[in-house]
Amino acid sequence: MNYVRRLRVLSAIASLFLLLVSAGHAAAQGVTTAGIQGVVKDAQGGVIPGAAVTAVHTPSGTTYEAITGADGRFVIPGMRVGGPYKITATLSGFAPDEKDNLTLALGVTQDFEFNLKLAGVSESVQVVAEFNPVFSSSRTGPSTAVTRDDLATLPTVSGRITDITRLTPQYGGSGTFAGQDNRANNVTIDGSYFNNSFGLGTTTGGIGDRTGVAPISLEAIEQVQVSVAPYDVRQGNFTGAGVNTVTRSGTNQFTGSLYYRTRNESFVGKEAAGNAFNPGTFDTKTKGGWVGGPIVKNKAFGFFSYESQLDTRPLSTFRSNLGGEAVAGNVTRVLQSDMSNLSSFLKQNFSYDTGAFDNLPKSTPGKPWMIKGDYNLNSANKITFRYNQLGSSSDVYQSGSSSLGTSRGLLPNNQTLTFNNSTYAILENLKSGIGEWNSVFGSWTNNMIVGYTKQDESRGPKGQSPLFPFVVIGDGVGGALMSFGNEPFTPYNLLRYNTFQLQDSVTRFYKNHSLTFGGQVEKFHSFNSFYFGVQSAYSYNSLADFYTDAQGYVANPNRTTSPVSLPIFQVRYLLQPGQTTPPLQELDVLYSGGYIQDEWRPRSNLTVTAGVRVDSPKFGNTAFPNPAADALTFRNQDGSAVRYSTGALPGTKPRSEE
Repeated sequence: MNYVRRLRVLSAIASLFLLLVSAGHAAAQGVTTAGIQGVVKDAQGGVIPGAAVTAVHTPSGTTYEAITGADGRFVIPGMRVGGPYKITATLSGFAPDEKDNLTLALGVTQDFEFNLKLAGVSESVQVVAEFNPVFSSSRTGPSTAVTRDDLATLPTVSGRITDITRLTPQYGGSGTFAGQDNRANNVTIDGSYFNNSFGLGTTTGGIGDRTGVAPISLEAIEQVQVSVAPYDVRQGNFTGAGVNTVTRSGTNQFTGSLYYRTRNESFVGKEAAGNAFNPGTFDTKTKGGWVGGPIVKNKAFGFFSYESQLDTRPLSTFRSNLGGEAVAGNVTRVLQSDMSNLSSFLKQNFSYDTGAFDNLPKSTPGKPWMIKGDYNLNSANKITFRYNQLGSSSDVYQSGSSSLGTSRGLLPNNQTLTFNNSTYAILENLKSGIGEWNSVFGSWTNNMIVGYTKQDESRGPKGQSPLFPFVVIGDGVGGALMSFGNEPFTPYNLLRYNTFQLQDSVTRFYKNHSLTFGGQVEKFHSFNSFYFGVQSAYSYNSLADFYTDAQGYVANPNRTTSPVSLPIFQVRYLLQPGQTTPPLQELDVLYSGGYIQDEWRPRSNLTVTAGVRVDSPKFGNTAFPNPAADALTFRNQDGSAVRYSTGALPGTKPRSEE
């Protein structure tokens, strides 16, 4: 699970960062905003203290202000990403200097120099600034920025963020960066953690892995930043990459879009390098829309996005044998008449609906939607709130695991068949809310983020309530022929967890120093149940044996013996004191961290950054001790005897075995 990785990353570690770079301010601008910095000079190249620098986000009218210090320098953090911006430097007695059409990148502080001429000099110069985060002096490590324009034009098949992050040179496939496991990444959206925290079924390391549905539509994303090794104490919880994303906001103009996309096998090539390729059959449809605009001009803005996705394709292409057909390709040895008669028998005698059995379909519906509001309290205080929700599921074929001893090769092949209601659906449902407050108080700035996320990745049954025994019918010689009943590992297979987070960062600006300090708290709580076999599992040697046993039960439900011999019978029951059905294993973890960082600028072309960050997890007492296991003696790597406590979870400090 992901806890092992988190423990290694977070357990009582202190990191010292020292970086020498060309003139610059912040090592990074956090995970939700951008910034600008620079110097104001006169015509002779001398610095000008006391000049006013005003940045206006043109689409929304949002205003940011700063005053240059004794060294003529200014810094404006916590700015809205994107643009265009108009930045003006002014001072009484001087003609203003203006830069227009400026775009800011997520997590980057852009550098600018303004030159003010005396007001009596008749000259008009308009500078059109360019967006170039690659050469920003605030860059302190490998990172990739993807803007709204890029997102609108880049091709994507899955509609997920991994189609975009693979542009990063350090990308290694399947969501990995710099050779690290994808679960070693830290994904944030608008500053809130968006990880697959439990770690099951991860293919990219983020939310959406279980069903393949994007939790937020790419149409609702403003910018994406991938940082591999940032020298910034505010960014942590990863050894792979920090994937920071901010969503779109409304502006002073009402804008919107409706879209419909479709894709099927006819859009896929049938040949690669002279080799035939069969893409199978599938049909993917996506429809959605977004709208943004002002609530109060220059003051409050709203944005809403909704998307409905549906992917359909075969779950299994195998079908029953009509009788006399060769067992080859997708034609199985299982007779259609046997499957039909068995389905009718179960319906008539046990009121159990098996569902279809030929060419089983797979359906993956998904509905992600998001609403966001921005409020400019004044030029020094900006408040943002976002809520998003995802409802999705994906059909999965019956498990071939032998843990219950009854599978005997039940994976899709031309030797066996199962019914549709013996498959299951994996769920991925999400509800997430996040609020952010950016403020400026003189030479102080503060960024506070509060969020809560609730996730459900349980298994969902398909027409299987109340519980019905799982039954495997053999072919008489040790192999499996068909199966029906509740999928063996789905009943009470629950995984639900929630995360609360709070982070606050404060920066104090001095003449040659910028001191940043703060902390964060993440409270994780999960409920997990894996109660397989509770519905009971039967294995019969033949279909005839099953009918004999089932008819005997129908004739005498109170019987105590069976007329046939079963190769395998299993049923699971609960003996854990104090537990209820379903049995739940809870996990309660508190991650906390604190940091401090100083940026010293001894010269205009030199910045020295040093910082320290300490993170530590604390596990709640939620384990169930097993005295019998605690009494066992094991051997560690050097052969020494060692015992373990099943009721003890990891502590906050690494410890050696005793």
